[in-house]
Amino acid sequence: MVYSLLSVFAPMLLGAQIILTMILVKGEICPGQRGRLHKVLPSLGVLWLAVASIKIEAFMVVFAIFYFYSRVQTTKTRDEGPLWVLYLVNGLSLAYVGILIGEAPSWSASLSLFMMIFLLGSVFANMLLSIARSRLDAFHRILPVVGILSAMATTVCIVPFTYTLESETLSELTMPLLISFSLLIAGIVFWSWHIITAKKPEKGQLSVAFLFVLLACTGFHSLYLIQ
Repeated sequence: MVYSLLSVFAPMLLGAQIILTMILVKGEICPGQRGRLHKVLPSLGVLWLAVASIKIEAFMVVFAIFYFYSRVQTTKTRDEGPLWVLYLVNGLSLAYVGILIGEAPSWSASLSLFMMIFLLGSVFANMLLSIARSRLDAFHRILPVVGILSAMATTVCIVPFTYTLESETLSELTMPLLISFSLLIAGIVFWSWHIITAKKPEKGQLSVAFLFVLLACTGFHSLYLIQ
């Protein structure tokens, strides 16, 4: 289970990094928002450090993230910092996730990991934006929609996988599958709750959504390793 958790961290971080990079480079953000977004970057580095415990190659991403963090300000600032380092971070992360997808035990597992870039990356980025008190309301509406679509694609990946299992194995995995599906549905509901109620998203709400989706994806990934 720990291996599966650390494995799904990689696509999650890649997706979140791409979204944050797009906001820092193209987003119309004020100096205060830029500084607050810079403040959340160490969390990415710490999680990549955890990923490095299963593949040492992830240390390159850790060094790049903390180098970029050391070159930017976390107070009100218009300084974008060395954006080439941010691009390098995304390139290294993409290469790492590509290797991870290539090493997956089946094509359905590979596709599932790919969809987690969008699913986990969106919910994690949405939570980080909330923590950074971002005023980019459009992202708080768009990211849950991306999550719903990628969640549907992730669950579809399970169907061909189940056809390859023996009947005894499938019966043993029925309950874990149902638990993962339930967690995913609950996570999507929490994630979209501010859209349903027409309110601003709250950190607690998005944190619960992130936790549920992360646990669901970890459960799905662990099932693929049973073959």
